[in-house]
Amino acid sequence: MTLHPHKGASDARIGGGIAEAASLSEVFRESLGFLHRYFKLILVMSIISGAVFLVVTHRMERLYKSSAQLMIDAVPSSPIDVEKTPLSSPTTEYVDAQTLLIAADDTLLKVVERGQLVDVPFFRRAPPSVIWRTLSQIKNAVLGPKPDVGSSEVGTPSREALVAKSILSEVLSVERQGDTNIITISVRANSPALAQRVTTLVAETYVDHRLTKRRQDAKEFSDWIGARAEELRQQVSVAENAVTEYRVQHDLFGDQDGGSLNDQQLTEVNTALLEARADLAQKTAALTRARTVAAGDGDVLSLPEVQLSEIINELRNQMLLLELRERDLSAASDQSNPRLLQIRQQYDEMKRQLDDEVERIIGMLANEVETLESRTALLSEALSKAGGDSKLETQISVDLRQLERVAAAYRQYYQRYLENAGLAAELKSFTTSGTQMVTSATMPLDHFFPSVTMFTIFGVMLGAAAAIIIGALRNALDMTFHSPQEVERVLGIKVLAQLSKLRTSTRIPDILETDPQSPFSETISVLRYLMCSVSSDDNNAPVLLVLSNGEGEGKTSIAASLAKSASLASQNVLLIDGNLRHASLSETFGFKNEIGLADVLQGASWQPLDIVSEGVLDIMPAGILTDMPVSALESHLLPKFLDLARDSYDLVVIDGPPMTHLADCSILAKFCDQILFVMRAGVTRRDQSVRAFQNLPKSKITGVAMTDCPQSSPIGLSSTYKVHEKANKHWGKAVSYYHRETEVKNLAQRRRRAG
Repeated sequence: MTLHPHKGASDARIGGGIAEAASLSEVFRESLGFLHRYFKLILVMSIISGAVFLVVTHRMERLYKSSAQLMIDAVPSSPIDVEKTPLSSPTTEYVDAQTLLIAADDTLLKVVERGQLVDVPFFRRAPPSVIWRTLSQIKNAVLGPKPDVGSSEVGTPSREALVAKSILSEVLSVERQGDTNIITISVRANSPALAQRVTTLVAETYVDHRLTKRRQDAKEFSDWIGARAEELRQQVSVAENAVTEYRVQHDLFGDQDGGSLNDQQLTEVNTALLEARADLAQKTAALTRARTVAAGDGDVLSLPEVQLSEIINELRNQMLLLELRERDLSAASDQSNPRLLQIRQQYDEMKRQLDDEVERIIGMLANEVETLESRTALLSEALSKAGGDSKLETQISVDLRQLERVAAAYRQYYQRYLENAGLAAELKSFTTSGTQMVTSATMPLDHFFPSVTMFTIFGVMLGAAAAIIIGALRNALDMTFHSPQEVERVLGIKVLAQLSKLRTSTRIPDILETDPQSPFSETISVLRYLMCSVSSDDNNAPVLLVLSNGEGEGKTSIAASLAKSASLASQNVLLIDGNLRHASLSETFGFKNEIGLADVLQGASWQPLDIVSEGVLDIMPAGILTDMPVSALESHLLPKFLDLARDSYDLVVIDGPPMTHLADCSILAKFCDQILFVMRAGVTRRDQSVRAFQNLPKSKITGVAMTDCPQSSPIGLSSTYKVHEKANKHWGKAVSYYHRETEVKNLAQRRRRAG
């Protein structure tokens, strides 16, 4: 004996996998069944919802979207910085701050004012409705009128401007393109021209705002530098005058050795005076020449002072580069190109800056001339007062050197501020905004909103979702069976057959004879075979009882079809109408109010037909209905009658009453061999079926036949027939032949045993 320690665990895992796969397939089948049941509802609601959304879309106001792109650069401090670092990129925080600046309220108010958008109907609120005005009047009457917050102060935006600004904020979109320094400005409006116009207004307002801010900051900085330089110039002049006055006051014109300083004093003062006069003459000539050239009598660039200026040389180089770019763009595009206009604007600004730098140089020359004139006058005065043989005391010499150091420091400080003043004047004249128009405002060719396709698809999906929700609610509130899987799950009983709704005017039992290869005929044949294969081992014919919950579920049709199918299979069949309250089977075959089961149970004589051939279908009608069917069924003649029928026929089929008449069904179930329960999809209730099965003997319930099922292949046929239903006529014949041959053999064997 071989032991397999892990075989049980492996089998458990395999069984769990099979159960999970079966559960998934069950869910899939139920989902398909749900969609099949509510397909028409889903289709109709989807079409209606899609059509409604389509009509609403065509009635909605069209919106057009125009976009423009700006490239944002950090504003340079001077054109020299632009030339040195032309590819410097701004930080992420800087670009994000500019996007917020474009969408700020102050910027939008400037756009409204600049474009006069308060006069555009699109930027006005719709007038309030009558209901809203009525409610407002009632509110004012109860709470008092609301104080007017209009433009009572000068500079305060009007109510119309605030409304236009609010609408512009709603239709404006400012986004950064990824991690780049390019900003996209988009505006939606009810006309293409208006969308393009407002987009252009927003971009131009933002650029002008940056230019204005740049000029204002540069002006403040330049004014401060100029004021500070003037203050330092005065301090330099005061310090130099203090040194000269100190020398004159103390007759400091010699050395510290104590000798006669008269000659040395005269020599030093005379030498300094000559140098000052020479410098004064040179600076005066340069100033005169510069002013003459600046007045228009020559080229300012020919001046030596101008040629030595690094700023002017850099500006000239930039102007040459801009001239080359302008010439290239003029040849490649028209005169309205935004880039060409921007280059020309930069060229004009640099030319103004060049002129300002020349004026600054002339001003510096004038300051130097003024300083030299003061120095010459002081030296001349000192020379006229020079005389005597005085000695320089130690403390006086120290004080003189201190004054000279202060004067030198002020002079150096003043020179540095003069250079900064030139840069400040350059910054003031260099009015670049740091923005470039990458793409001008586009003219939209088609509307942006609403999207007909998107709204239609959304409407179809919304209608389908609503239909599915309605179907789910109906399923949740519906207490009936809809699928064989549901029957088997709730009742634990095998569904032997499921029959779809027939679309024919032929009477149901006659279909078995007129169209024996139809799915209905094959399903009844398989159902009859399954029922007969569970019969007892004795030689008597089985008694099949067909029951249902209520009327109209197909019980009578199934019972008649089973009997007809057995008779076509060469069996002698007795079909009994066991419903003594409503004889549906008797009415179907035209035997209403004729002698039948009720009369036999009350003592009327009955003898089976003298059967001389095979395939006989004998019908026992319900008879003359009585007011007390339960008493009739409780008669001791019922089991005798059924025993006689078992001995005389090959199959006995009873069309029983509905389960609402529980006593009748219980009596018939007691004397039958098998019970077939018939249910109708969408009609048979679950709670009633559960109670019915609790009151029936479970050992005799063979299975369930379900009618009005969704269109599918009948249960009981092979998978080959199920897959190849259209091209499988020969297989259907083979199945019927096999079932019929098997039943004939069983019938012959039973008759031999009886004989």
